Amino acid sequence: MENNLMPSLRFPIYKQDKWLNYRLDELVKKKISYGIVQAGKHVPDGMPYIKSQDLNSELKVEALQRTSKEIAKKYERSEVKPGDIVFSLRGNIGLTKIVPESIKVANLTQGTARLSIDNNNSNVFVHFALQNRKCLKRIIAVSKGSTFQEISLFDLRKVKLNLPSLPEQTKIANFLTAVDKRINLLQKKKTELEQYKKGIMQKLISQAIRFKDDDGNDFPDWEKKKLAEVLFEHKLKNKGNKFNEVFSVSKEKGVINQIEHLGRSYSADSIEHYKLIEPNDITYTKSPTSDFPYGIIKQNQTGRTGVLSPLYGVFRPQTPWLGTIIHEYFLSWVNTFNYLNPIVHKGAKNTLNINNDVFLNGAKLLLPIDIREQKKIANFFLSIDKSINKLGNQIEESKLFKQGLLQKMFV
Repeated sequence: MENNLMPSLRFPIYKQDKWLNYRLDELVKKKISYGIVQAGKHVPDGMPYIKSQDLNSELKVEALQRTSKEIAKKYERSEVKPGDIVFSLRGNIGLTKIVPESIKVANLTQGTARLSIDNNNSNVFVHFALQNRKCLKRIIAVSKGSTFQEISLFDLRKVKLNLPSLPEQTKIANFLTAVDKRINLLQKKKTELEQYKKGIMQKLISQAIRFKDDDGNDFPDWEKKKLAEVLFEHKLKNKGNKFNEVFSVSKEKGVINQIEHLGRSYSADSIEHYKLIEPNDITYTKSPTSDFPYGIIKQNQTGRTGVLSPLYGVFRPQTPWLGTIIHEYFLSWVNTFNYLNPIVHKGAKNTLNINNDVFLNGAKLLLPIDIREQKKIANFFLSIDKSINKLGNQIEESKLFKQGLLQKMFV
C-alpha cells in the first residue's frame, strides 16, 4: 500500500522515490513465531536458546543457556540462524537483535519472536525501523497485560512499517550500522579502561606494584588500618536549609544529583535534618543493590557540598587523596563484600542492620600512609576517571545522535 508519509532526512539520490506501507508479516520468508515454552534445565552440549533478557546485551553463543536436543527438536520450526531478527515480546517490548554469524543455530523462548526478513528487504533496515520511537509507540499501543506488558504474535504480525526501495534501505542500514560501530568501539574502550583501572588497584593492594617518590626513592611501607583510624564521622546537618542540592548514591555514577539520577526529587519537604556531604567525603549506603548485597561505599567527587538522607553514613577522610583510594578500593564488589559481610546483619525484607561505629571497625585495610604517595595514587586514578567520563559522554552523545537519526530517517 502506498503511503504519502516521507522521512524528513533522506539521501538526495533517493529523494523522489516513494515509500510503501507493509505489515510485518509481509516482509518475512518464514512465519513469525516464538519457540520453547519450557526449556528445562541447562544442558551443556544442547541447543542454545535466546531469552528476552539476552537482548539487553550483545548476543554471544557462549553466554546462552542450552536445552536438550529432544526439546530443541520439538521446536525446530522456530530456529533462528545468522541474519534473523530476534524480537522481544514482553518486558522490554520491541527490543531487537540480529543473530550474529557466531551463532550458527539457536532457538527462542516464548518471550521472543523470530523475524526472518525476505530477500526483497534489508534485515538491518527492519531492525533499525523497529527501534524508531514512532514504531515502538505503535507496538506498545497494541500490547496488553496487567502484571507485565506483552504483544501477541497475532498483533505483532499486523504491525505496519513504511519502507523505501531495497537500495535506499541498504544505504540507510549501512549508515546507521557505522554509527553503531562507533558506539560499540567507544564502549569497548571505556570497558577496557575500567578493567585496567581495577587491575591496577588490585596490584597496588597486593603490593605487586608501587609508586615511587619524584626522586626515585621508595615510599614508606603501607600499614593496616581500620577505617575508624582514617575516617571521621562529622555528623553535620543542614541547619537553616543552607544547602538545597540533594544527592543520591549510584553504583555506577557514585554521588550524583538526585534529580539528574532519578528524574525527580524524593526528599522530604524540609531537609534541615539531612546530613551534609562535603567534597571528598565518603558515604556508605545501607541498602542492597545488584552485585553489592550489603550496600556501596563512595566518595563525593562532585566538588560540591550537598545533602543526603539521614539513613546514609557520611565520613570525612584523613586526607582527600586517601578518600579517593578508599573509594577505588570499594569499587570492587569482591572487596566490598569481603569487608561488609562479617559485620552486616540482614533483617526482615532484606534490610541491613549496621551502625556507623561497626562500619568503621571492620577488618583492617592495607593503606598508604605517606601523603605524597596517597596524592600520586589518587591523581593517577582521577586522571583515568577523567578519560572514562569523557568516553561516557561521547557514548551518550552518539546514542542521542542515533536517536535523532532514527526519528528523521524513518516514518
